[in-house]
Amino acid sequence: MKSMKTSLAIVAGLASIAGMAVSAHAQTALNIAGASAAKPFVEETPITLCDNPTGPAPTQVGGAVAPRIYMDGSLGPAGNRLANAKFITWVCEATNANVGLPSIVVRYQSTGSSDGIDKPNAFPTVNNDGVTPNPVARQVFVLENPASCGAPTTDLDALGRTRQFFPSCTQFSANPTTNPAGALVVNLGVSDVAASSFGQTSAGWNGGTLQGPIVVGPRADGNITSSRPVVVPFSIVVGSAVKVINPGTGSVIGPVRNLTQLQVEALFSRNVTRWTQLNGLGADTNGDGIVNGGDNQTVILCTRRAGSGTKAAFDQTLMKDANEHTGQSPVNSGTFNLTLGTPATPTAGPTTLSGISNNDVRDCVQGNPSPTIPSNDPFPFPGARPAHPSAVAYMEAEQAATVSPAAGYVVAVDGGKARRNDTFNGHVPPAAEAVYAGNEKENLRCGKAQYWVFESFNTRNVPPAPAAEQQLITAFLTQAESPNIINNLPNVGRYWVSPQEMHVTKTQDKGPMNWKANVSGVPACLTAVNDQP
Repeated sequence: MKSMKTSLAIVAGLASIAGMAVSAHAQTALNIAGASAAKPFVEETPITLCDNPTGPAPTQVGGAVAPRIYMDGSLGPAGNRLANAKFITWVCEATNANVGLPSIVVRYQSTGSSDGIDKPNAFPTVNNDGVTPNPVARQVFVLENPASCGAPTTDLDALGRTRQFFPSCTQFSANPTTNPAGALVVNLGVSDVAASSFGQTSAGWNGGTLQGPIVVGPRADGNITSSRPVVVPFSIVVGSAVKVINPGTGSVIGPVRNLTQLQVEALFSRNVTRWTQLNGLGADTNGDGIVNGGDNQTVILCTRRAGSGTKAAFDQTLMKDANEHTGQSPVNSGTFNLTLGTPATPTAGPTTLSGISNNDVRDCVQGNPSPTIPSNDPFPFPGARPAHPSAVAYMEAEQAATVSPAAGYVVAVDGGKARRNDTFNGHVPPAAEAVYAGNEKENLRCGKAQYWVFESFNTRNVPPAPAAEQQLITAFLTQAESPNIINNLPNVGRYWVSPQEMHVTKTQDKGPMNWKANVSGVPACLTAVNDQP
């Protein structure tokens, strides 16, 4: 693997999306695969390629409608419309200043960070023979037919620019395993972690099929060039029943504001299986304000499958001296409701969900009575998804903020959070966090928040990119490394940080963190603003 700033090499083909083209202009496609964390970034960044990112709405090509985003899931809340999606296709037909191409398509599949390394690292054809399609390098199940989608919703972004969202799309492109010639070549991969950070085992259930167990080792990366232009934080979420209690009386005192890193290790390794094993904590599952024998204390773990960068980042940064539990996920939709047992007797059934995406992890906490599951989704967990109020989970910070406040909430780890004083989606932060007003991301910038990585954008070295694709990728990654762009993105801008704005850095995903050579911002990190619980 090589590293880069914006020198790029990648392979892609010119493609059009059936039913989407409304002008005679040739379309240039950017096919991306990898981390769930990049979904909102791919939702928001392409519009900056349509026109000046701080300017007015894009000037549309004659007859074109507003930029469109097609997704497999239902519409998420305002500010994170892709919260329920794993697969998206983004289309823009505009006269633009940033890329110089009149019509662009950006496709994204969030099937795990390992795909964000494996697919661009592979040759598009077997042994680079230029003839035989290589399924390893091909895109899996991207949206291709807008006629299969629900009614569109038109939104304005933070700068007043119009976008149309088409939810619940069900028709996908060719499967590269069975039809590699019809599947699209992945020409940009996104991973939360470096190739060397993989080395995971997880439960083996894929929907209703036992694959068991899934093992993902370090990835090969000899044919990619990597850029790590943004800092992506993650969060720990607990279910709504998990509370701070009076150990003597069991009376609920209030929400949990902080877990130690050692407590996180104990929970996710299942050395602790019941909340009351952590002194001063308990699960008030019946909601009566008292934790006692009538409450079920079983800790439900909502995790990710091996191959997930969110999981790899979690293992590297927080599971420092322990191995994450790899017990089986539920066998089918009827047991997405993980077994709690009885209040007096811990369960003998599955208590860990290994979700395919962060959507599955969020649903494990808050439930989802009617998830949109396309019939040809390769990774289904079909059926109703009950909430688990005694759960603990990890997920990307912006996804954690979309958890319903009635179902769960974000907790700090060793006093650090991705974002303080966060009121998104109706969450009510502690009153003490008001001191962070204007400095909401200081915990992250100063290294007090431990669970973060430099997001890796990976491009193929051989064969080289055709000119139009390279032009589009260069423009895309130029936006990715701009602090002005990152901070003004309506969703990820609340949480992500440019490396230029960090006071700390690290050379490996696991750390250690070190102060940057330019320490001009360090004194701000040593004030009381970063010492709140």
